[in-house]
Amino acid sequence: MVCPHCNSENVQVNTTTYNKSQSRSFLWNLIMKVITSGLWLIWMLVRKKKEVLVTQTTAVCQNCGYSWKIK
Repeated sequence: MVCPHCNSENVQVNTTTYNKSQSRSFLWNLIMKVITSGLWLIWMLVRKKKEVLVTQTTAVCQNCGYSWKIK
């Protein structure tokens, strides 16, 4: 693999995996708690949380420090 910035072949590849939560904003949850008199809080505790496992691969050049995402 070649660095697109300095054309060096001294590149390290890193893979990171993390959970990405797909929930509503704090303001949305606050409004729903006020409107439904707290019943929304019970619903939020009972329902399944929507989480997605995301894997991101990045490469870092050891000579110039440039990093980029690998697709």
